[in-house]
Amino acid sequence: MKKALLPILSILAIILFSVAPFSNVVAYPGGAPAGYTGSPADGQNCISCHGGSAPTVNDWITSNIPSSGYVAGTAYTITVTVTGSGRKGFEVSPQNTGGTLLGTLTAGSGNKLVGGGKYVTQSSGNNSNPATWNFTWTAPVAGTGPVTFYGAFTVNEPTTKLSTMVVSENAPFMVQATANPSAICSGQTSQLNAVPIGGSGSYSYSWTSIPAGFTSTSQNPVVQPTQTTQYVSSVNDGTLTALDTVEVTVTQTPMSFAGNDTTYCITISQFPLAGTASYYSIVLWTTSGDGTFSNASSLSTNYFPGPGDKSTGSVDLTLTASPLSPCANSTSSAKHITFDPCSGIQQLQDDLHHIIISPNPSKGKFSLIFSGQVTELKDIVISNAEGKTVYTKSLSNPVSLDIDLSGYPAGIYFVRVQSGSAFMVQKLVIQ
Repeated sequence: MKKALLPILSILAIILFSVAPFSNVVAYPGGAPAGYTGSPADGQNCISCHGGSAPTVNDWITSNIPSSGYVAGTAYTITVTVTGSGRKGFEVSPQNTGGTLLGTLTAGSGNKLVGGGKYVTQSSGNNSNPATWNFTWTAPVAGTGPVTFYGAFTVNEPTTKLSTMVVSENAPFMVQATANPSAICSGQTSQLNAVPIGGSGSYSYSWTSIPAGFTSTSQNPVVQPTQTTQYVSSVNDGTLTALDTVEVTVTQTPMSFAGNDTTYCITISQFPLAGTASYYSIVLWTTSGDGTFSNASSLSTNYFPGPGDKSTGSVDLTLTASPLSPCANSTSSAKHITFDPCSGIQQLQDDLHHIIISPNPSKGKFSLIFSGQVTELKDIVISNAEGKTVYTKSLSNPVSLDIDLSGYPAGIYFVRVQSGSAFMVQKLVIQ
C-alpha cells in the first residue's frame, strides 16, 4: 500500500510546481493596487509583483484628443490597448513629475478607479488579443500645459510593459499683466508682472506706459508712477506677440493751508476762516487756545476767541487734512492769530456804530447808511455764516450804498466795514 502512494505523491508534486506560476498570473485579476504606473513619482511598476523586466512600448495608450491639444474642462476618451497571449491587466494615471493628478478620471466598462481616483485599472482580467479598455479623462484648468499619461501593463504574469502618452494644451497664446499693489499713494512703488500662457515657452518681454515715459524689458519691473498710469505688457514667443494692460491708480497725498497769519483787535468777538485743502477725505480745525469754531469740520468757518486766547495775546488755529485711501499720513497747516489792543481807535469804532442796515431783515435788497467819521472808511466785505465772501466794495467818503444780494440763500450774513486796522461787524439777516 505504501509503495502505491509514492507515485501518486510524485504526480501531485509535479502538478503543484507546474501551476505555481499561474497562481501569480491571477494574483490581481480584479485590478492593480494604486501606485504602480512606473511614473517618476510612483517609482514602481508591475514587475515588483509579477517579476520579469519592463520594456517600453508605443501607442498602448491613445485618445481622441485632437493634435491641436486638449481644451480645459473638456471630457475625452482614453483607450488602453494591450497585445499578446494570456490574461492582461493595466494601470494608468495622468500626473505631473511630482505625482499630482492632472484632470479628472472616470472609469469605463471593465475598469475602475483606485488610489482615491488617481489611477484607473482593470476590474477583471481580459484574455482577448488585443485587450482594450476605455475610460474618460476631463482635462484640467487652463494653463496646466502638457500632461503625461503613465501606464504599466501585464501580459500573462511574467511580461510587463511600460508606455506613456503626452498631450499638449490647446491654449491661445496670451499674457496676463498684474500690478501689486494696483492702488498706491504718491511716492510708493508697485511690482508689475507679466505671466505668459501658451506659446513656445521661450519669451521676450517689453513694457510701455500710458502716459508715455516708462519702458522696460524685464518680466517684472518695479514702477513708481506720479499719476494714475496704464502699463502695457508685450510678450513675444519667437513667432506670436500677446498684449495685456494693467492700471496703477495713484492717490496724491493731502495738502492743506489754513491761511496767512493775521492780527485782529482784541475786542473782536469772532472772525472768519477760509482754509484750502486738496486730496483729502475730511478736514478738521483745532485751536491751541480756548476758543470755539462754528463748524470745525468745514474749510470755511468762524472762530470765536476765548478769554484765554485774548489774555495770551495770540492763538494758533490748525487745519488738518486727512488722506484718501490708500494714503496714510495727514497734513496740517497752522494760522497764527495775534490780538492787538488797537489803542487810539475807540472813537472810530464808536463812529462806525453809526452804520444802519435798512431794511434788516430783508429779502436781499438793502442799503447801508453811514454817519459820523465816514471819510476814512475804505472797504466793505459781506460774508456768509461759513466765512465765505459774497460781496466786496471799496468806498471813499460814503454816505449810503445800495446792495442787492437777492440771489443768495436766506440766512445770516456779516457786514464788515474796515478802515485801516479799525473795523466794525454787523449782522445781516436775509429771509
